[in-house]
Amino acid sequence: GGCSDGERYYYQVLMHYDRTDHTKIYSCIAKIDLDEKKVVQYSEPIHLDHGNDITYHPIKKVLYIANNQPNATTITVIDPVTLKVLGYETSPVPLYALEYNEKRDQYAAGISKKYEFCFLDSDFKQINEKTYRTLPCHDRYIKQGICADDNFIYFIIWDGKQRGQDDFQNLVTIYDWDGNYRGKLEFNVESNQEPENISIVNGEIIAVCGKSQPILYHFEPKLKG
Repeated sequence: GGCSDGERYYYQVLMHYDRTDHTKIYSCIAKIDLDEKKVVQYSEPIHLDHGNDITYHPIKKVLYIANNQPNATTITVIDPVTLKVLGYETSPVPLYALEYNEKRDQYAAGISKKYEFCFLDSDFKQINEKTYRTLPCHDRYIKQGICADDNFIYFIIWDGKQRGQDDFQNLVTIYDWDGNYRGKLEFNVESNQEPENISIVNGEIIAVCGKSQPILYHFEPKLKG
């Protein structure tokens, strides 16, 4: 998972993964200075499960991490200065992605194991008990992180099952805050890189791809139908 506070990028680095015993999975958080373009701080090892997405809360000045599986309703709270765990919140729905919007004072939340999302209020209560279908919603794409501005929500998805194919195509799919699909951005990188997270900084989209070290891509959106 990853997110930006506008000056720094926070990125989860998976340090040890154990398919048979999830209690042995641990990670650390890397803090990247966007001006210097380098990692300036690492946290101590933290148990974050899959840790699929992170969002920054500018009022509370904390990071919220969507742990995802196997504890998909767990949200880990991190101090962005010390990178230490402050506590935990509980989501009413299992999460794979989470993004806070200050103007609306609510969260967009990707629902784990489903091609759906919903909205949570500032206390992590589901708004109107509604869920919304994401598009494209077939099994070809692997869901990753999300980000949002005051008008739109952006989901970055990986075409990982089609690596090496002629129609290989990563996407950023776009929705408004009423849950309506508004379009898509085509986003291609080398097939051995996995688009993981997405943030908006000063009107520019930053997409982070996993490889041996995180790779940050900057691009300006051009909306397609």
